[in-house]
Amino acid sequence: MIGWSMNLFAVAIGGGLGALCRYLLTLLCTESPLSGFIAGVSHLVGGGASFATTIANLSGCLLLGALFQWAETLAAVGETPLSPRMMLAFRVGVLGSLTTFSTLIGDAAVLGTEGRTAVSLTLMSVNLICGWALFLIAAATVRGMLS
Repeated sequence: MIGWSMNLFAVAIGGGLGALCRYLLTLLCTESPLSGFIAGVSHLVGGGASFATTIANLSGCLLLGALFQWAETLAAVGETPLSPRMMLAFRVGVLGSLTTFSTLIGDAAVLGTEGRTAVSLTLMSVNLICGWALFLIAAATVRGMLS
């Protein structure tokens, strides 16, 4: 019972950190002195908040790919990079809270209802295709570094 509750605690702590990072990223993209610049370069994915969602999702994919490959490579030689609880806290907690599929869908739906269908489809495509590519790139990079 203690192990189970400690896993929940690890995910909760990691989730809190990931949610905080996600919120700070949104503030950076929408309310900071950089928000004007960000709005100028992010119009293809719906503007500030959607841009923050995209950056969070793509960063999460990159980090997850690197973490996955790092753990797989070390496990193949009998080493453990982090405790299973720490991996759970980072993978499920931090990265699960940082990235957000529901916000992506919501942003895309709002853009669609505003008649910005092309922007909505671009937002979805960038998140899905680039996220998948970044996961693979990070995994390949880590695999190359550890070989």
